[in-house]
Formats: sequence, structure tokens, C-alpha cells
Amino acid sequence: MSPSAEPNEAYKQVDIETASQGKLIVMLFNGAIQRAEEAKRHLGGNNTELVHNSLIRAQEIIGELRGALDMSTGEVAANLDRIYEYFQHLLVNANIRKDAELIDNCVELMTSIRDTWEEVFSKVATEESPKPAPVINPHGSAIMNLQG
Repeated sequence: MSPSAEPNEAYKQVDIETASQGKLIVMLFNGAIQRAEEAKRHLGGNNTELVHNSLIRAQEIIGELRGALDMSTGEVAANLDRIYEYFQHLLVNANIRKDAELIDNCVELMTSIRDTWEEVFSKVATEESPKPAPVINPHGSAIMNLQG
């Protein structure tokens, strides 16, 4: 590793270790999307080994997302599991066929789900942000606006 790459790797490690659960999910999706796009670029160079390795890594990341689902929470987790399974199916078939169209389809779907997760986590963070304390008059009464 080059000296200039070491600080970046250290920063990434700290970022991962201190990330919220929502941020980790988004980061995992970003990683899967990047690996799939990498595979597509390698398709153009006819480097099947690099295509294979990139698609395998994308499949592993989606596998991690599937493994993190709490299936006891009900229908939402089961539906996400089916979606993630479909992503893996697309990635496997793209790898077998070395098919850029399947990769594009999977990237589009993963991006949509990633963006949805980002929106959900952003909304939750906004709702959970601390509200300012009400202003109370030191005499115990509420402050009134008398300027009309």
C-alpha cells in the first residue's frame, strides 16, 4: 500500500467502526454497487477473472445484508430477504453469462433500494433529533408575546 493510501484506509476503517446501523447498510449497498460496476468495466476489457471476482464480492456483500436481517420481525424482513435474494440471483447469472445488461439491471435495483434506505434513515434521524427545550420564565409562567 502506498503511503498516501494508508490514511484513506485508516479513515475508512474508523468510518465503518463508528457508523450507525443505517449508515452501514448504505455503505454496504454502495460497496455492492461499486463492485458490480467494476465488473461491468472489466467486461469491456475481456478480463473474465476480474469480472468474476468483482461479481463474487458484490454477491458476498448482498449476502451480508441478508444475513443481518432479523427474520423474527415479520413480513418486512421476509420481503427484504426476497429482494436481496433476487439481487444475488441477478449477480450470479450476470457472472455465468458475463452479461452487462444483467449487471445494469441489478445496479439500477440496488441503487433504488439504497436510495430508499438513505431516505428512511434520514427521516428517522430528523425525527429523533433533540427538540429545543421550551423557554420558561424564571417566575414560573409561560412567556407571552404581547407585541401583537
